[in-house]
Amino acid sequence: MKLFKDVSKREHQNWNKAVSAGFYIFLLLLFVNVIMYTYKGAELVSSFSMFWTGIIVTFGYQFILNRKSEEK
Repeated sequence: MKLFKDVSKREHQNWNKAVSAGFYIFLLLLFVNVIMYTYKGAELVSSFSMFWTGIIVTFGYQFILNRKSEEK
C-alpha cells in the first residue's frame, strides 16, 4: 500500500527548480536583513516571515510548474 504516488521525472525536475527559487528567495531576504541590520540596527523582515515566504514560494512555484506541465 502506497501513501504517495510515484513522481514523474518532470515533477522531480519541477521540484528541483522550485527548491532553487525558494533558496534564492531565502538568500535575498537574508541579504536585505543583514544590510538593514548593519545600517539601521533593526531587521526589516522577521525570521518567521522569511521562513514562511521561502516555504510558500517553493511550494507555490512547484504547483505552478506542475500545472503548466499537465497542460502540455
